[in-house]
Formats: sequence, structure tokens, C-alpha cells
Amino acid sequence: MTRTGDSVFAPETTADAFLGLLAARGIDYFFVNGGTDFAPIAESYARGEALGWRLPTPVISPHENLAIAMAHGYTMVSGRPQAMMVHVGVGTANLLNGAINAARQSIPILICAGRTPVTEGGGEAPLPGARNNFIHWAQEHFDQGGMLREFVKWDYELRHPDQIQTVVDRALAIAQSEPRGPVYLTLPRELLGARAQGAPRARAEIAPATPPSADPAALDEVAGLLARAEAPLVITADAGRSVAAARALTRLAEAFAIPVIHYRPRYLALPTEHPMQAGWDPRALLPKADLVLVIDCDVPWLPAQGAPAPGACVVHIGPDPLFARYPLRGFRTDIALTGMLAPTLDALCERALAQAPAESKRAARRDGIGARCAAARQAARGGTTNVPTALSGKWLSACLNQVLPEDAIVVNEYPLVLEEMTIAEPGRYFAASPAGGLGWGLGAALGAKLAAGDRTVVCTLGDGAYMFGNPTPGHFVSASMRLPVLFVIFNNARWAAVHRATLGMYPQGYAAKMPRPPIATLEPSPQFEKVIEASGGYGERVTAPDEVLPALARALRAVREEKRQALVNVCLEASYVKTS
Repeated sequence: MTRTGDSVFAPETTADAFLGLLAARGIDYFFVNGGTDFAPIAESYARGEALGWRLPTPVISPHENLAIAMAHGYTMVSGRPQAMMVHVGVGTANLLNGAINAARQSIPILICAGRTPVTEGGGEAPLPGARNNFIHWAQEHFDQGGMLREFVKWDYELRHPDQIQTVVDRALAIAQSEPRGPVYLTLPRELLGARAQGAPRARAEIAPATPPSADPAALDEVAGLLARAEAPLVITADAGRSVAAARALTRLAEAFAIPVIHYRPRYLALPTEHPMQAGWDPRALLPKADLVLVIDCDVPWLPAQGAPAPGACVVHIGPDPLFARYPLRGFRTDIALTGMLAPTLDALCERALAQAPAESKRAARRDGIGARCAAARQAARGGTTNVPTALSGKWLSACLNQVLPEDAIVVNEYPLVLEEMTIAEPGRYFAASPAGGLGWGLGAALGAKLAAGDRTVVCTLGDGAYMFGNPTPGHFVSASMRLPVLFVIFNNARWAAVHRATLGMYPQGYAAKMPRPPIATLEPSPQFEKVIEASGGYGERVTAPDEVLPALARALRAVREEKRQALVNVCLEASYVKTS
């Protein structure tokens, strides 16, 4: 027996032991989308409530893709892995999109699924939990975990009740070992309903692996290259994943006057106004660099648009600098330095400073780069001084930037124009996984709000991403869990990625000449603002540039003062003209 809260935890079933174990391991929330395999779980929650046990708070999600996006968002903001459970193989299939996103973004999630009962229920004394529903035959898989095995770090099916602590501790340890990622545990109904083999031990039996540490000789080599470099460049996408890593990169950039490109960033390391913040596209600086530090970045440039200079040295740094789980990735790699970012970058800075040129030389370079970066930021920004005639994503981004509270968290699924944003610290901006599995943003924003407490969370979405995000289930969860989030839809009534890809391959083709190109239009556009109203939220539709700021202010007031979710459906000009 163990103590859970004020009560003695004496589990009767494996399901009891499982849920109590999750709570003991620091799992705050259990994101669920249930089915017939959940009977032991439901009974355990009822027993726990009656007996005063401390169990993870269940979050009921009416769609699995929403549930895993919420777990992703909560972990992304809090830094603590969470758990979820879905209904056998069909539920696993529905969450696969989110599992791919989590895998490519190194988000540790314990994904659990029921399994069709193993036994058919015949004989005089069928096991509790044996098959008793016609669907139990058709829902069984030969290999249920096989459908997502490529995108989880580990998977296993529970074989006996006395394994429950071992498999949960092993799952969480592997999920949290670098590079981190999701794991998958299958739980047959008979085993969940079986008699518990005793209360789980308070401490985990298996610890995560120690993080990778950079090789000292390789550190010395890169430090020498950095000390001698005349035009170093940093390209990153994920270096802002932790505050410590962001600070280490900022220190390195300041010490050696290195411009930093955040290319397709999922996190921001440097503030947008930092003197070394050199923008969002590497094409201008990449050919001029003699040392390129690719820091936790899977795609540092597009080969079709340019490459490093032949004489430059390219160093990739991160816990998995080669991105070993990517089937094809051929970016030039002269040195691959494996290590956690904060200690590796701090050590690199210290070693390079010992060989660095005079501070006066670095200061001169710092001043020049800072002036060029500031001028480029100013030139790229439109701001909100002059109201345009057409409603664009750039204008909407500038308006949103003007009304955002200083501590707001922004969860962006593609449309936000980062040139218009001013973000002063890490942990305020999060973007979609490079895998591009649409439907992430809505759920991730709800998970972020669950972790962020009173901080304002704003979710920016394209109209396609919003529809992929299961909006009816999402707004239901927002209302039921009291998670007020502001959703801003950049509604251009099209699949922009499809149209851009078509133009990229066939710039003079037939589709380029059409006002409504094939497979790219989403018309007539739904009245998305009505969907949120069905769950008691505030919805507003905007069709003119001068309406944007007042509408955003009204929506933020609903979120911050009325504590209810809000949505602004901004109907952008549906331009099909190719842009740079």
C-alpha cells in the first residue's frame, strides 16, 4: 500500500495501479478518447473518487487528433511529459497524424491504447473483460502497434498485471531520453480488469538516460574555427526549446557577433529585436559565411535555392545532429557535434573566447551586423500606421502584434508573418512540427493554456488547419475545461501550400493562369465564427482592414475579462498571384 494524497492507495485492479502509477510519476493529465476497452479505466476513476485517491485529471476529448495535440501543447509549454489513451486500433489510427508531429518535434508523450480483448468469452467462467460485443472481432489487429512504430521510440503490449510498473517506468524513461519522443503502450482489457499485483513503488525503477555530452576534441576543433571565422552564421529552428538553450545561444551570438537566422522556427531563441536577430531566411547570408553553425535545425536551407560557400565549414550541433530518423537528409556536414544545446554552446563559447580576436574587432563586427539587422527588420515591417486597401496576412499579423499582451503565448500553425511580430523572450512562440500534420494548432493551444494558467494564449490558424483541427470537439473541450483561448483564422479560402507547390513546379503552366486553380480552393468558406458560438464562445467575422484591430480587441476582452473562448474569422483577400 502507498499513500496518495490523504488516502491509502490500495489498488484492486491493474487499471487502478496504472492510473495511480501515472500520478506518482508526475503525470498531471490523462487525455482520453474512450471505447469499450475503457471499462476498467472508468471504474478505477469512480473508485478513486469515492476513496480519495490522487489520479491524473482526465481530459475527455471527442477526437483523438485533438487529444494528442493537447498533450503535445501541454508538454511543449510545461516541459513535463503527459499521458493519453485511445480506443484500440481505430483510435490509434486517428491519432497517428499527431504522433508524427510529436515524433518530428521530439515531444515525449506516453500514448496508450486499449486492445481488443484477447479471449473470446466462451466456456463456463469467461475472464472478466473478455469479448462481449460484435465489434471485438473486427477491431483486432495482427500488429496494432505496427501502424505507428516508425514514429514512436518504443512500443509494447502488456502481457501480465505484474509488468505494469516496469513497462510504465520504461516507457517514460525512454520517452524522456534524448532525443525525446512519444512511446506507445497497448493495454488489453482483461489485464486492466485483472486483480492488481500490489501498489506500485513510489520511486521509478528506471531512470531516463543521461543526456549526450559533446566530445571535448570536437569542441576544441569547432572553437578554433569560431575564433578564426570572419563571417560566422547561425541557422536554427529549435534552439529556443528551453530557456537555458536560448540564453546559451544568445550569449554565443553576442560574444562573437554572429547573425542568427531562425529558419522555419518552431521556437524562438533570440528576441525578435535582438541586434543579432538576422531574420527568417538564410539565402542572403549563407553564401557569404565562412563558418555555418546549424544548431538544432533539421532543414537549414533549401538546396534548390542555394548552399554554403565551397570553402565554408558546416557544423551541425544538437542532441541528434544528423536527424537519424529522417530517411533522407543530405545537407553538408563537416562536423556533427552531439550534445545538449545549453552545455554544448556554453562550453563552445568558453573555449572559443580563449582564442578569440580582440574585443575591439568583435565589437566593430557586432555594430555593423546589428545596424544591418535593424535596418532589415525596419524595411520588412509594414506596421499598423497606414491602413491598406486589401486585407492581407501581413496586415493581420501587424494588428495582432499591436494588441497582444506582453506575456501572451502564441501557438502558430503556419499563417503568422513573423516579420511583423515583436517577441521579447523564449517560451512565448510555438509553431507547428516540421512534419506538417495539419490540425495541430487548435489542440496544442488548448494544451498550452492548460499549462499556462492565467497567461493569454492566442492560436493563429489557416482556414484549412482550423478545419483539420476538429473545431467542434476543440471548442467543446475549451468550454468544458474552462480554457479560454483566442483563435484567429487567417482565412484565404484556399490551400496555399498546394497552390505554391503547383506554381513552383509549373510557373508558366495552365494552373498559373487560372483565377481558381484546381485542388487549391476552399470555397464557399464556412462561417467559422458560428462554430465557436455553439459552445458559448465569442465569434466575429472580419472582411475589411479597418475592422481588424477593433475585432481583435473585442475578442481579447472576451478571453481575458469574460474568461470565455473567442474566434475572429478574418477573410483575407484571396489572391492567386505568385509572390516571392
